Amino acid sequence: MMSIASLRAVFACGLGALYFAAAHAQETERDFQTYTPRVEPARIADSEAPQIDGRLTDSVWSKATVIDEFYQVEPSVGPPNVETRVYFAYDSNALYVGIEAFDDEPENLFATILERDGDVWRDDMVRFYIDPFDTGITGFGFDVNALGARAERLVQANRMPVDEWDVIWDAAGQITDEGWTAEIVLPFRSISFDPEADSWGLMLTRERAHKREEIRWAGIDPAVNKFGFARAGRLGGIEDVNRGTGLDVQVLGAVKASRDWERPRDDDIEADPSANILYRFTPSLAGLVSLNTDFSDTPLDTRQINTGRFSLFFPETRDFFLQDAAFFEFGGQAFARDPNGRPFFSRRIGIVNGEQITLEAGGKLSGEIGGVELGLLTARMGEGDAIDRQTLSVARATYNVDGNSRFGAIATNGDPRGLDDNTLIGLDYLYQTENFLGRGGRLQGDVYYQRTINSEQEDDDLFGVRLDYPNDRWNWSAEIRQIGESFRPALGFVNRPGTRNYDGTWFRRFRPSQGGLVRWWQFGSTHEYVTDLDGTMETRRNALDFRLQTSGTDELTLEVFENYEFITMPFTLPTGIVVPVGEYQNDGASLDFRSSWIRPYGVELNLEQRDFFGGDSTRYEVALSARPNPHIDVRARASVEDISVPGGDVSVEIASLDTVFNISTDLSVSTQTQYDNISEGLSFFGRVRFELRPETELFLSLGHGAIIEDSDFGRNFESIQTQAIFRIGNTFRF
Repeated sequence: MMSIASLRAVFACGLGALYFAAAHAQETERDFQTYTPRVEPARIADSEAPQIDGRLTDSVWSKATVIDEFYQVEPSVGPPNVETRVYFAYDSNALYVGIEAFDDEPENLFATILERDGDVWRDDMVRFYIDPFDTGITGFGFDVNALGARAERLVQANRMPVDEWDVIWDAAGQITDEGWTAEIVLPFRSISFDPEADSWGLMLTRERAHKREEIRWAGIDPAVNKFGFARAGRLGGIEDVNRGTGLDVQVLGAVKASRDWERPRDDDIEADPSANILYRFTPSLAGLVSLNTDFSDTPLDTRQINTGRFSLFFPETRDFFLQDAAFFEFGGQAFARDPNGRPFFSRRIGIVNGEQITLEAGGKLSGEIGGVELGLLTARMGEGDAIDRQTLSVARATYNVDGNSRFGAIATNGDPRGLDDNTLIGLDYLYQTENFLGRGGRLQGDVYYQRTINSEQEDDDLFGVRLDYPNDRWNWSAEIRQIGESFRPALGFVNRPGTRNYDGTWFRRFRPSQGGLVRWWQFGSTHEYVTDLDGTMETRRNALDFRLQTSGTDELTLEVFENYEFITMPFTLPTGIVVPVGEYQNDGASLDFRSSWIRPYGVELNLEQRDFFGGDSTRYEVALSARPNPHIDVRARASVEDISVPGGDVSVEIASLDTVFNISTDLSVSTQTQYDNISEGLSFFGRVRFELRPETELFLSLGHGAIIEDSDFGRNFESIQTQAIFRIGNTFRF
């Protein structure tokens, strides 16, 4: 006789087959180039708000609006193999989202991340992304996995999301016999939006990591950026919600103890309060004042050693500047990959010539008013070595003309070094279409212009134009940029002025039939030409690229390139080796391999061999990762670059070790350790983060810096400085 379990299995398979057939029939009727699904959450009473525990057992979910029409986009476009249901409800205080992710292999679910703001994307998870201003390019992202671990991110126009962005919200998850479930609560006080808008942009994506499948509700095209809103669905019908008075006050109290180990030793302990005060003038326009801004939880910068002739770019990691960073973006795709000429670079504020300068007070105004998106920032800096107090400001405004076009302007004022009266003004225009030449291809164009006005040197300009065709089968881009010799934005980033840049790329991707070892493979080429303003070639780089992804999402990339460099001024390598003026041919090849991100154990390998300024360079890099269970995440990385030039030899070695130990989704312990043989500096930073509730957090950190000469840890370990911090913070909402 057939058991009850067997009957259930047969019944489930039958339902799955019916669902698959229905989805397939529906799919044949959809034009995914124009498909725009819509959902309107059900209104519930405040007393009916569900308990956020990851179980969809509250009666409110039976009243919620349900969507269940999803489509697979990876490894191929079509009906999904499993069912997904998402429930929507809202009351006057918050939006509630319930997720029911059915799976025919629940025992194989990837559920390995517990850390708040951890790599949730590695697991079986769902992305809930909203575009409250209906820009089509920016918004807010909320990720939750099968364990209920959550991460939020600020979605930027044409750039990777800002994962350091934080707001108050909550989520929980639960693995079941049929898959997994999750609940999300998003308070309306936590986000900016236009209450008069008919609807918001909405993207829902399910990552079925253990099967390497991606399933979406909208944007049914693998070429559509999963972190964007290019073909978003609609979330509408939200009205009459409680925004409170719009006032949030975050109070932080920290006790900092430090020791300077150089003799005579200097010990110090101090109390260091700070506050962040946010007020929403309207539901879509918020002002933020930060007093004695606290940066104690800022992670270490990824260590880099410069072996080239242009200064390195370090991305922003400080929370205050990352909040609402999307409102200050400029130039679309142009500065996403090449920061040379970026008009505003927030690391210029508070970091001068490597010295940390206190941010005594900072103010922001960001949001939307009258159809115009605004980003205003003013910072009052303290004193530094030979640097007086400075007031630094930036203003950015954009206006969406229609669904395809956006005009913008930017202005900055001030010099962090206090050496110059420096002002920048800039204009940009973005155009995008989802149906280029009527063939359904996505196209984006960016045009931009900047001018710097300086008291110590001539005024000068930067301008350029860029086209991107970022589609799955064909992908190409082209850009021309000119940077004036005296173009100097004191609050921006320029490492190669006085140049004209011509860049182009193209790739053709192929997707073999399903069931094989290869998910996709592609080939193409990249081209870069840099001349001075008189047209003399300074850099030429042409590369042939081949890349493939396996059915298990491992990736392999092979690049062969020729590179011409004309050095007009000598520069020095680490340890002071001089590369003289001359013409050099730096040809070479590189090989990269990355195992699938979603495996519990992973490896990345990079090998590069090239001619190098009259000699040669060989670079090796290996990274190992281990996540044996949800409580442990360990990553180690080491790189060695051996350089031999006529002026001498140098070996550059960098090593790092990152660990995360998760006790729960609200409590984690993490460490960062880095070393390089050029500075002989060792840095350690450990953090304990405990979120008692979404509004209250405890933070404990320990940082230590040391010098290790000749790689002899035991005998030549010299401590430089140690700092310990205990901080408690709470947000009061009115």
